Amino acid sequence: MSVSPFTRLFLLLAIFYTSVAALSVNNPNAKPLAPRQSPAANTATDATCQNYARVANLSTVALNSTLRAAFLRSINLGTDAASSLLDTQSPKLLALKFDEELNTRCGNLSAIALEAAGTNLTAGTVLGIKIIDAVGIAVDAPHLPIIMVLFIIMFGGTWISL
Repeated sequence: MSVSPFTRLFLLLAIFYTSVAALSVNNPNAKPLAPRQSPAANTATDATCQNYARVANLSTVALNSTLRAAFLRSINLGTDAASSLLDTQSPKLLALKFDEELNTRCGNLSAIALEAAGTNLTAGTVLGIKIIDAVGIAVDAPHLPIIMVLFIIMFGGTWISL
């Protein structure tokens, strides 16, 4: 059985990688991993920070007309229930946004929500829901001119008959 030089190199790199990883795990001076986007480790489980994150996300969608339209079109709650959900959270944002103690403990979650909303809109989602295309006739549809002529005849005929 012959072994290629590439296989031997790959085996050597795998052994080297494993030994380096074992050394870094057993290092007592290694710093623990810090949580992302938050100054303290327990902020992800803090109820106040979770409430702030929820209000920031819903308010970002509620106060932006593009995000709001995409959310209302895509959610299966119905327009009234979904808009009341957004409308009840929007007024709460200002009090949470300017609370210095809360922003120190949790981080500026309103800025994070705004940045994440733009990224998610580009990816085709809003608040974790896939954006559904708007229902209607496409501009380049072949039957659009026929419908327009029918409307002109219908309304023009009504106006002429008066």
